[in-house]
Amino acid sequence: MNRREALKNIGLSAGYIAATPTIFSLLQSCQQEYVLDWTPELLSIDEGKALEQIVDLIIPETDIPGAKSLHIPMFIDKFINNALDEVEETQMFKHGAGVIMKELGVNEEKSIDDLTVEEYDALLAKYLKLPKEKQKEYWEAISKVKTSEDLTDVPQEAIAFSFLSSVRGLSVFGFKTSKEIAENVLNYLPVPGEYIGCDSVKNLTGGKDWAL
Repeated sequence: MNRREALKNIGLSAGYIAATPTIFSLLQSCQQEYVLDWTPELLSIDEGKALEQIVDLIIPETDIPGAKSLHIPMFIDKFINNALDEVEETQMFKHGAGVIMKELGVNEEKSIDDLTVEEYDALLAKYLKLPKEKQKEYWEAISKVKTSEDLTDVPQEAIAFSFLSSVRGLSVFGFKTSKEIAENVLNYLPVPGEYIGCDSVKNLTGGKDWAL
């Protein structure tokens, strides 16, 4: 099974996000407003460019739309900036984006536009393919953070891991709940029908995950 097929059949790898009306309205507005030169609300322009490349590698374009063409980068920026209850969480995400820029080596001498796909891919491999023991260590470090000021005491690697894990989770969530994927790729049944409790997913949905 390839990565795209797997995404059709899994939920969030980094935790559960409640599908509130606010989130769905954000997704809908992103479908209407997105242009290639979109201006992030929370992130800087360079951080927005990096987010686009990262998301495009997580869910690339294949025979069905990828995360970038579904406007998931804009959704993530809007979600973090508008839908989170805690200001501290928004600030932490913004801080994490800055750490990622450092990880990518962006500075006065190296522009975000100079980065290659291979460099982004190496970044994802470095943090999203960590051994479980190291992931646990980083999550424990992040769990001790209560305010954005606490981030100064956390290893930069843990912050980068947390940021990319959040981006991956939101990418999958935005992908699966977008109108295009929900209605045309996943098993879509907005009005529940007959309840069948003793049959396989293969027989009931053709092996596809439910969109709702």
